[in-house]
Amino acid sequence: MSEFTGKKLKEARVKKGLSQDEAANLMNVAKRAISEMEAGKRSISADELAQFSRIYNVDVRELLFIEFTEAGDEQRLTAKYSSFLKLLEKLSDREVEDVYWVIKRKVEGLL
Repeated sequence: MSEFTGKKLKEARVKKGLSQDEAANLMNVAKRAISEMEAGKRSISADELAQFSRIYNVDVRELLFIEFTEAGDEQRLTAKYSSFLKLLEKLSDREVEDVYWVIKRKVEGLL
């Protein structure tokens, strides 16, 4: 694994407020594995990468690609929301109305 990805894993873990022990428990691996991954000394599977992404609440691309990390917030938001809009296009009109209703309630603090 690249040193970049190891560094990003550590940054994401620290930002989430987790120790290596806590991350290891959530990942169901030994603390040593987390330490080695963060140091770039151990390879990481696609499944592990996806699991880190969920646990740390970061985009997988942020852990893998320097270009994505260097992109501005606007580019990241565009990437996230274009994926969301593609999903919306697959829904029926009624389902889209339901999604908008939920979002509106969430924004209003009613959910």
